[in-house]
Amino acid sequence: MLMWLTDPCRYDRWTRPSPTDSNGKTGGPTRVFTRVYVYFLGSVEAQQLHFTAHILIRYRWRDDRLVHSSSKSSIQGENKLKERVWIPHVYIVNEHDSNIMGSGRQDILVTVQPDGTVLYSARLKVSLLCMMNLQKFPFDEQTCPLILESWTYNNTHLELVWEHDSPAVLNSNLRMTEYNLVSIWTNATVSEYALTKSTPIDENYKNKGYSPSVIEHVHYYGKFAGNYSQLIVNFELEREVGHYIMDYYVPSIMLVVVSWVSFWLDPNAVPGRTTLGTSTMLTFITLSRNTGSSLPKVSYIKATEIWFIVCTAFIFGSLVEFAFVNTIWRRKKNVELKKVNSKHIFKSTLTPQMQRKLSIDSGIDKGTISGKLSRRENKSKSLLSVGDLDPVVCPHPEPLENFSIRVPTLNDNKTSVGGGLFTLTPQEIAQWIDQRSRIAFPAAFLVFNCFYWLYVYL
Repeated sequence: MLMWLTDPCRYDRWTRPSPTDSNGKTGGPTRVFTRVYVYFLGSVEAQQLHFTAHILIRYRWRDDRLVHSSSKSSIQGENKLKERVWIPHVYIVNEHDSNIMGSGRQDILVTVQPDGTVLYSARLKVSLLCMMNLQKFPFDEQTCPLILESWTYNNTHLELVWEHDSPAVLNSNLRMTEYNLVSIWTNATVSEYALTKSTPIDENYKNKGYSPSVIEHVHYYGKFAGNYSQLIVNFELEREVGHYIMDYYVPSIMLVVVSWVSFWLDPNAVPGRTTLGTSTMLTFITLSRNTGSSLPKVSYIKATEIWFIVCTAFIFGSLVEFAFVNTIWRRKKNVELKKVNSKHIFKSTLTPQMQRKLSIDSGIDKGTISGKLSRRENKSKSLLSVGDLDPVVCPHPEPLENFSIRVPTLNDNKTSVGGGLFTLTPQEIAQWIDQRSRIAFPAAFLVFNCFYWLYVYL
């Protein structure tokens, strides 16, 4: 029966079947109904921008030339039957690589029913290109399509149509390693290719800058020009972030926090604070390189790069803070402040005043003062006494034998000197900056985290 139906004298396998309407008239496009069954979705290779899938694809169309009345309900065959009947040439637009699966023989099945309905089924392993948006990596969601399109016939001759019931079916046991399959949906569209393009006949006019008056229309795609029927299966994938949270974000947060330990060390502890800062910086850079090595090089900034830049800035900031306080710690001269606050401390520290000269203007015309200096301390103040002075010429009726000068102690932060100024030692300023850094750095990092996690999840 099959050999008789497909005999070349009555059947041309290279000619598409022309549909027949209820009035017996032939014409119009051949409608090919399509269904896809997804067995397996493999890993999504972000660097190569493709993913793999194992699918069963089935096409159904009507070929009145194959109508028969047989004792069997249908005629089934594999490659031999495929080579004798007309099969629509449908290709995968975003195909990276594909092959028909099968051990020993290809998994192809062709069924011809008595009413002329033909079913063509094939099991494929396909690698599909997926243009990913990695701005929110690793908190990204990707929509990867499977695009089917007619190759030889445009939509005036062949129309691809989804089956009305369950056009795309998923394996109930389907699981993915790095992604979670959120949803799957289908749609049908038309791919438009330009029929012609206009080019000037005489290229000399174009080279000379003139607008040529004669234009010819060149067929750009030849016989393939036109609108082609297209079917799309969209896989919405959501990346599983547990691996990245545990292997990247938690360790990087711990490294940033460890870099703040230097704020509790002595500002003069150069080996300890330097080793701590450089080791955390190098460890964090190594951690980040391992995380981003599997990603393609893109022109935009990814979420992981934002995290890397900010965390690097915090670790580097702790090193800069150490260099700053250590420089202040090694200064010899005290700093006079109008007020003990951040503004005046940083202003006086960054722009130290010129050394002031101490002058005594008490009406002394001339002479020298010499004597013995002694220090006497009590619970409330320290006294610097000068005794055994040589005679000096001064307007006072009695010679100066003893006088006392109150000297501020190193820990007396609020001691006011002449002109309403406060005096702090360099060591006190360095410790003051460390104390403020213990609060400022964690608070700033907490604010950044609030904005960052809102960005990646919204």
